[in-house]
Amino acid sequence: MNEFVELRNNYFEKEQMYSFPLFFLEKYRENNFIKNLESKTGLNQFKEIMQLSIKKDIKESEILRSLSYLGQNAYLDCYITKLIMDNQFLLTKEGFDKVAIGLLSQEKTDESTVYALIDSCIECDREILTKEMIKSLLRKYIKQLDIFSITIDYLYHFKLDGFEQTIYEWLKEDYPINIKIQLIDLLVELYSLEKLDQKKIGELLPFQANKKLFSDYMAILNKEQLVQHDGLTILQSMFYGDFENSGKGNNGGMAVFLKTLGNELSKSKEVSLVVTLTITNEWSHNQSLMNFYSENHLFLRAPIYIDAKNKDPFLKKEQFIKRAIDRFLMKLEIEPDIFHVRYLDNASRAVALLSKQLGKKLVFTLTPDPHRNMTNNDGTLKDLEANDYFQKLNKIKIGDELISESDQIVGIGNHTVEKELHSYFPQLVKDDKKERLWMISEGIQAGENVLNTENTLDPYKELKNIKFKKGFFERPIILNVGRLEQQKSQDELMKAWGNSSISDVYNLLLIGGDLENPSNDEKKMIHSFEDYLSKHPHLKDKFHHVGALSNENIRMIEKKIMEHQDNYPQIYLCSSKKEEFGIAILEALSQKFLVLGPQRGGVKSYLEDDINGFLIDTSGWKTISEETEAIIQRLKNNPLAFEKIQDAGEQTVKDRFSMEEIAKEFLLFYLSLKRSKVNER
Repeated sequence: MNEFVELRNNYFEKEQMYSFPLFFLEKYRENNFIKNLESKTGLNQFKEIMQLSIKKDIKESEILRSLSYLGQNAYLDCYITKLIMDNQFLLTKEGFDKVAIGLLSQEKTDESTVYALIDSCIECDREILTKEMIKSLLRKYIKQLDIFSITIDYLYHFKLDGFEQTIYEWLKEDYPINIKIQLIDLLVELYSLEKLDQKKIGELLPFQANKKLFSDYMAILNKEQLVQHDGLTILQSMFYGDFENSGKGNNGGMAVFLKTLGNELSKSKEVSLVVTLTITNEWSHNQSLMNFYSENHLFLRAPIYIDAKNKDPFLKKEQFIKRAIDRFLMKLEIEPDIFHVRYLDNASRAVALLSKQLGKKLVFTLTPDPHRNMTNNDGTLKDLEANDYFQKLNKIKIGDELISESDQIVGIGNHTVEKELHSYFPQLVKDDKKERLWMISEGIQAGENVLNTENTLDPYKELKNIKFKKGFFERPIILNVGRLEQQKSQDELMKAWGNSSISDVYNLLLIGGDLENPSNDEKKMIHSFEDYLSKHPHLKDKFHHVGALSNENIRMIEKKIMEHQDNYPQIYLCSSKKEEFGIAILEALSQKFLVLGPQRGGVKSYLEDDINGFLIDTSGWKTISEETEAIIQRLKNNPLAFEKIQDAGEQTVKDRFSMEEIAKEFLLFYLSLKRSKVNER
C-alpha cells in the first residue's frame, strides 16, 4: 500500500474544510516524522496560520499576531501573506497599518519580513509608507535586489513621484537588465514617455551590449510593436525554459514541445495568436523581449527580476509575477482568451490568479509531481528534512487549488496515466470534476521534413564544428540527452556504463548543459564526470560530453549514430529517476534507437517492455547497469530482434505522437473551451 495515496484518499473522503498540508502535518505531528525543526514551535506556527486561513470569523488581532512569525521560514511567510491578502477587508489604520509601519521602521527587521509586508501592502492597496520611509528603505536595501525591486513596485503601484533624478542615478548602478527595465517603466508611469531621456537610457552598458533588446523595448513603450489579434488567443506559460537555450540550465524538453505545439496551433484559421511566455533573467547579446517563431506564434520573455540563488525562486514572488505579467501584456495590448499553465509552482499559480482576475479561461496540465516522490519504493512515506516537506506540501497545495480553479484539466498520456492521476488526486473522480479532465499526450515533429524547418543547416559542417573524437562513432553508442541535474542522473549513468562490461562495447555520449556559463547544478554534474574519468582514465576516449545543442543538431547526431548499427543496437538511455513524459525519448524513438526509459513516471504510458523499448529501474547505477547489461546480452548479434523493437518504437511515434495530430487534439480542446465561454454569456 502506498501510504501517501492512502493519506490522500482519507483526506478527500472526509471532504476536509482545511488544506491537505494541514491534514498531513496533523497526521504526523506525534510521530516526529518531520526532522530538524528547532522545536515544536515551528510546526505549531504552520498549523496556527493554516487553521486561521479556514477560520470563518477571523479577527484582525489574529492577523497581527501572525506578523510576528514573519521571517522564520519562507514557506510560512507565503502562508502569512496569503492570509493577509485573503482578509484585507479586516485591515485598519489603527491595526495592520500601525504594526506594519512599526516593523518596516525598525532597523533590526529582517529582509524577508520587509519584502512580505511591502508585497502585502501593494496587493491590499494600502498606501502606508511616507516618502521619507521609502527613501530610507531604498538607501538601506539598494544592493538587496528583491527588496529594492518590490519597493520600486510600491512606487509604481501608488504612483509616488518626487524620485525622477534619483531613478536616473539608480539606472547607473550595476543592476541586472530586469531591474533597469523596471526603473524605466517607473519613469514612464510617473513622468510620461515624452519626458523619458531615451538617449541617456540607450547609452547604459546593458543596452549597448544588447541594442536589439533596447530598441524592441522602446518600440513596445511607443506602441510600435502592438500584436494584432482579433480571434482566439491562447497563452501558454513556460517558466523552465527558453526556445533558444534548450538543454541549458533548467531548459528541458518542455521548451521543444511548446515551441512546436505553438507553431502548429498557430497555423489554424481558428486561432488568432498563440503566446508562449517565459521569464528571462540572463540576457544574451541577441535576445529580445519578443520573437515570432511562426506568423501567429509569439514568444515573450518577461523581464521580471528573480533571484535564481533561491532554492524555490518563485515562492515569495507570486503576486509580483502576477502584476508584472499583467502590465507586460497590457503594454502589448494582448488579451488572452485562454491561459494554460504547467507545473505546480508559484509562478504558474501567479498566471492562474491573473487569468481569474481578468475573467478568462484557465487550463492546467496536471502531473503527480511531487506526489510520486513522497514515498520510498516500498510505499512508506519518505523521512525528509522539514523544509523539503514544506516545499513539497506547497506544490501539492498549489495542485489542489489549480484543480479547483481550472476550467479544464489536461493529463499527459493515456488511460494508464489517468488512473494514476486519480490515485494521487481523488477529487478528480467526484461528479463535478469528472468531465473536466482531458488526456492528451505530448508530441514531436516526426517524419522526413523535421530538419531544416527553420533554417538551412549543413549537417556535415555542423557535426564537424562539434569536434567529436576521431573514430567515436565506429563503436556502438549509448546516448543521453537532457539538462544536467541530479534528477536526470547522468552521473549514475556514467557509473553504470563505466563500472560494467557495457563500456567494453559501447561509447557513452551525453548531450546537455551550459558549458560556457554553467549553473551550480551543472558544475556539480560536470565535476562528477571529470572526477570519474580521472579515476578511470582508460575510459576517456570512450566518453564524450557535448553541451546543449539545438533540436535540429541533436537530430543530425542521432541520424549519424543510426548510420552505424550492426550487431549491437544503438541505444538511447534515459537515466532520470523519473520522467513525466520524455520529449527526448520520443525523438530517439522516432530515429529508431533502442530506448531504455525509467519505470517511474509517465514513460510507461507509451513504452512497453520488449515491444517498442524497455522500462528499467533507474534508482541507482547498479540497477541501471544490471538491467542494461541483461538487455544487451539478450539482443547482441540478433539484429532481427532489436530492429523489430526499434521499428515498433518508430511506429509508436508516428501513430500516437506526431505533433500534427497532437496539435489537432489541443485545438479541439481549446475550441471546446471557447464554445463553453460563449454559452456561459
